Amino acid sequence: MSAVWLQIGQCGNQLGQEWWQTITSTKNKKDDMYPFYSHNGKLSVVCVDSEPKVVKKLQKQIKRGAFRESNLIVGKQGRGNNWAFGYHGIHSEGEQNLFTWTMESLRKQVERRDYYCGTVLFHSLGGGAGLSSRLCEAIREECPLGRILSVSVVPHQAGESPLQHYNSLLCLSWLQRYVDGVLLFWNDEALRQASALQGKDLPYSSCQVSFSAMNTSIACCLTGLLHPLKAFRTPRSPSDFWSGGR
Repeated sequence: MSAVWLQIGQCGNQLGQEWWQTITSTKNKKDDMYPFYSHNGKLSVVCVDSEPKVVKKLQKQIKRGAFRESNLIVGKQGRGNNWAFGYHGIHSEGEQNLFTWTMESLRKQVERRDYYCGTVLFHSLGGGAGLSSRLCEAIREECPLGRILSVSVVPHQAGESPLQHYNSLLCLSWLQRYVDGVLLFWNDEALRQASALQGKDLPYSSCQVSFSAMNTSIACCLTGLLHPLKAFRTPRSPSDFWSGGR
């Protein structure tokens, strides 16, 4: 669990927001929090997005000072949900180095770990899929002995972008080549679970369920898998209780 966490795109950073709120809001022993923090008390996470609004919001809402400023990497314009633009980048001032800056921050974060076991990626198969594909390929080349775990969110079956199915197909192809494990979470299933927790019936309530509620549902599932505790209770869902050995 001595990993580096990499959040990519709007979906990856919004999901990461709920994940870190769950982790940082629990009153755990310092030893139990070690996998997530460096020795200086900063989270071992790198956040990258081609637009700044989500990353900046993430920094404000999480415990002040938990993030390393140099690990928050943002561009000035989006990629239009285009896999090729995300993978190859766009040729404009300030945008060509987004990939380079991310890999440099990731390398420095790896060097801060006593023992580096791998990287956990938070990202979507829709928007941000191109940059996610490029990064997992580069991480495999730079750190061949480290494991790569992809936490991937599948877009809604009837999504807004006409390119989402092409993006998903291309990104899954890259994940099959370069990562060691994939945790797939369907937006439609997360919507159903969030609606059930709120006591609403689909499809009439689907427009009333926020992305935050859906991401919280996914974060609670991840907590049961990735949090190294014998027992854990999520702060937002007191009835959800996880148990297991280290």
